[in-house]
Amino acid sequence: MRIGAIGPRDSLDQMKEVARTDSRIELVEFEYFHQDMLEHILKDNRYDVTQWIFSGQQPYYYALDKGWITEEEGAFIPLHGIAFLGTILQIFLERKEITTSISVDTVDEEIVLQVLKEYNIHSLNFELFSYERHGTYEEIIDFHIRNFNAKKTEVAVTCLVTVYQELQKLGIPCFRIVPSQLAIRSIFNLLVTRATSQIFEKSKVAIVGFELHHGTIKVIGDTYEAKKKRLAAELAILAIAEKLNGTLVNTQEGRFYIYTTYGDFELLHLSQSITKLVQEIELETSLNLKVGIGSGHTVYEAMQNIELAFENNQNEADKKIFFDSQMKEIPEFITEGNQYYTVERLPEDWKKVLKEHNYTPTIPAKIYHYLKLKKIESFDSELITNLLKNTDRNTRRILQDLEQMGLLEVTEESTGKPGRPRKIYQFKNN
Repeated sequence: MRIGAIGPRDSLDQMKEVARTDSRIELVEFEYFHQDMLEHILKDNRYDVTQWIFSGQQPYYYALDKGWITEEEGAFIPLHGIAFLGTILQIFLERKEITTSISVDTVDEEIVLQVLKEYNIHSLNFELFSYERHGTYEEIIDFHIRNFNAKKTEVAVTCLVTVYQELQKLGIPCFRIVPSQLAIRSIFNLLVTRATSQIFEKSKVAIVGFELHHGTIKVIGDTYEAKKKRLAAELAILAIAEKLNGTLVNTQEGRFYIYTTYGDFELLHLSQSITKLVQEIELETSLNLKVGIGSGHTVYEAMQNIELAFENNQNEADKKIFFDSQMKEIPEFITEGNQYYTVERLPEDWKKVLKEHNYTPTIPAKIYHYLKLKKIESFDSELITNLLKNTDRNTRRILQDLEQMGLLEVTEESTGKPGRPRKIYQFKNN
């Protein structure tokens, strides 16, 4: 699992040391000093890692509140317990005296009190910064300065490198809590488990069912008008099946089923809202649609779930789309119609190169996001031809253009089949 690590250099070194002992992990390091760097790091590299690990809660919650990650995409290392006690011991050793009054930021107050109680060290006096997710660096720095100038504290303890550096400049004795290896290992285990589950989830079978209605009556008649409506709807749904790389099956009960994978289903609806697709079909055919989505580890399980979805929601006339009972509700990306995999979300270097060459970015964006979502590292023109529903000749031209612009590179040429050797591409490591 490729895990992106965000933190200052000393924290990254701690994470790297732990990751070296875990064969499941490939650590990708991103040195971090200030929250202004987070947007660039997360947006440009979100497809290159499966999960994110943050050195502390401040950058994690900042990124979460800005919408750059979700709770399922990362976690932070808790800075308490061994790390907290180790820092207190470091203060005593370096100052060569007992320090009894300390200001501490971004550490859970209950955790500090629990540690004091557990080790019976109530003689220490702590001034705690009441940290909330929206606390700024300036507020935290001011908290330490006020306590030190008022002689309420002798030393400041922080979890943030920016605060540490600023207090050092001001001549205030300051120490920084660095995550313990035990806490890092615990978070790595969580992230690997979560990433494995997410990858497995994308490979599950997904069935998208469309039920046709005219008013409140299913379209099952044999009139010319009913047949015309069914054909128009079938053509529109067939176009959706093509986008999902799926297979369309229709029944005589006014239903159509598309068999695909959950990964393909997610890819489509992160770029195009399922709600809008349904509305377009309804406008074209004057029919009302209900859509059920079922997923499972087997086709049988997925079909059972989609039937449950239709049965459990058959009386909800105002509801258009419903997911299988296994998921309880429609995933957020369907209802919101987020434009997640768009041109705007290409890495900055891709956008810059495409702009310099005056190259329309729509197709490169589709190729890039598809390969990243599917975690495909090496590919040939046949895969891209199937994705773009294009001719092989046009696909080879597009890939050649991207190669000449320095976005792709040829790693080898496969000669396993008769005819022209097929080039194998990968992203160029800029």
